[in-house]
Amino acid sequence: MSDDDVPAEPSRPSWLTGRGAVLTVALIVGISPFATDMYIPALPAIARDLGATTAEVQLSLTAFLVAFAAGQIVIGPISDGRGRRRILLGGTVLFALASIACAVAPDAATLVVARVAQGVGGAAGSVAARAMVGDSTTGLVRSRLFATLAAINAVGPVVAPLVGGVVLSVSSWRATFVVLAVLGAALTCAAARRLPETLVDPEPGAGSLLASLRRMGTLLAMPRFRWYLVTGCAATIGFFSYIATSSFVFQEQYGFGEGLYTLVFASNASCMIASTLVFRRLVGRFAEDHLFTAGLVTCTVGSALVLVGALTGVGPALIWPALALVTAGWGWVIPGSITLTQALGHRAPGTAAALAGGLQFGLGGAATPLAGALGGTAVVMGALMLGFIAVGLAVQVWASSRGGTPAT
Repeated sequence: MSDDDVPAEPSRPSWLTGRGAVLTVALIVGISPFATDMYIPALPAIARDLGATTAEVQLSLTAFLVAFAAGQIVIGPISDGRGRRRILLGGTVLFALASIACAVAPDAATLVVARVAQGVGGAAGSVAARAMVGDSTTGLVRSRLFATLAAINAVGPVVAPLVGGVVLSVSSWRATFVVLAVLGAALTCAAARRLPETLVDPEPGAGSLLASLRRMGTLLAMPRFRWYLVTGCAATIGFFSYIATSSFVFQEQYGFGEGLYTLVFASNASCMIASTLVFRRLVGRFAEDHLFTAGLVTCTVGSALVLVGALTGVGPALIWPALALVTAGWGWVIPGSITLTQALGHRAPGTAAALAGGLQFGLGGAATPLAGALGGTAVVMGALMLGFIAVGLAVQVWASSRGGTPAT
């Protein structure tokens, strides 16, 4: 990539100067934890109420995750040709309407279909919002903004289960989807007021399927972009092994109560919030590529300690702080991955966001049953985390050793 290909770093546009706009973008980008974590505790009640099996109700979770991942891959490139604002607003409206459909679903089949629509709506809003940031900023401004978004989004996995628990304590599972509908409507109003169209003068015909596929091919033809995708996907599968398995490990294997496990999860998420804020301070002083690698190293070391704690019988005394180390490293991996892929894909930020977000989230979500299928123990969790994150680190180190920087 020549110097002419890299745009000069602008000052932050006026629409991003207010805290309300940044918070709106962050909530739209991070809608997934709210749509998943809020209703998970209610799955048994949903099965009883709808007369469905556990597997049928769990399919509603899978349906959302698949639709959210696939929706990003399809919609992101389209937004590069047809604009961001309409797609984002359409996505938040669809999310709100689908949430209402979930709340009134008379059977499991209707719930699954509504969750697919909810996932597509969430994907449209998320990928368009990330592309808006890519349109409007470059360089240090973009990196710090994505780090800020990552810090806000890290609060989601902590807040969503707590909100879900409060709602379920005073009402039925249907009320959780009413809350999501209200959130979708609120984000629609906030986005309509605060977020402008950021794609200026799209090329004629740029919204066609052929043009979208061409943009994907252009990005995938960049070796560095491909390796960032491989690194991000492998590491995400490892991290999702923690997300999917830790509750079983701590509650069933080590006998933690729900309250104590919530403390484990919340403390780990707090480490991620803190580390993303550190990333925001360090970016500009150190190369993003180096910070990304350092995050992967930290995650790998933490995963190795998780496995050591499981194999030696030390248990939670080592596994808990080791997982905190992993989540702290993840606070550098997420903003590093986003900013590096967006830098390479600055000519088509919607497509770049779609490939990075869609593939990582999709493969990570698809791999969540793997740990359970292998036994769901601390040893399995640690082994999967270490194996996949170490692969991501190895690919990143190998690609870096071949020379060049993300902007070359």
